[in-house]
Amino acid sequence: MPEARTYGRRRAVPAKPAAEKPAPAASSEKAVSRREVITGRVVKSGSAPTTQAGWDDVDKVASAAGGGDLYLKVNENRMVIKILGDGPFDVFASHWIDEIEDGSKSVRCWGNPTCPLCQIGDKAKRFSACFDVVSLEDPEVPVMKVWDVGIKIARQLKEIAADDKRGPLNRPDLYFTIRKETKKKSVEYTLERVKERDLDEEYNVAPLGEEELRTFQAECHEYGDKVKEPLDEDGMEEIVRLLMDDA
Repeated sequence: MPEARTYGRRRAVPAKPAAEKPAPAASSEKAVSRREVITGRVVKSGSAPTTQAGWDDVDKVASAAGGGDLYLKVNENRMVIKILGDGPFDVFASHWIDEIEDGSKSVRCWGNPTCPLCQIGDKAKRFSACFDVVSLEDPEVPVMKVWDVGIKIARQLKEIAADDKRGPLNRPDLYFTIRKETKKKSVEYTLERVKERDLDEEYNVAPLGEEELRTFQAECHEYGDKVKEPLDEDGMEEIVRLLMDDA
């Protein structure tokens, strides 16, 4: 698997040269109170922050393109996507830590019964299944993304994958549309299958060519790759102490 991926990078594709578009453009100080910095994520519990060095494996992101461009951003407009693998390459649950002020408040769960946060009664609140996909939001410039889905969409995809007539997910002639709808305080996602033959007529989208599809597939994650790395023991113990001290 190549080291340099094209996640989030807009690029011309071999089959459509006319559609080519340009790509878009530590030190340590004495700690003050119990406020700590964990690899760029400030944990609140005191007054002024410290700039202590963090742990190397906190919140690593498996992307050469950087975190912001890594993920597929689903909106209210129906978006056509192509799933590249026959299943998720990474599945995990996350704890939500409100005491973290800057950066992501989510912490990857180690899984019961070994997770220190689970052991103190903090329940993992979010499920994630991660798929490599090609976004055809701009049909002329396909872009490779990671699609992080919740439990409802994951179960729908699992049913399709297990169905001999509808699956597998990465069938050459199979595409999907996805959109979200906000209802009061909840967000719902609608997933639909689309046959390759219907793409142009129904969505004005041309299917991916064989060469460009092979190029994207060569850059996919391998099963077991992690989008969000778990904290090490020191990192988990730091958050456990914070939560226990604030209790």
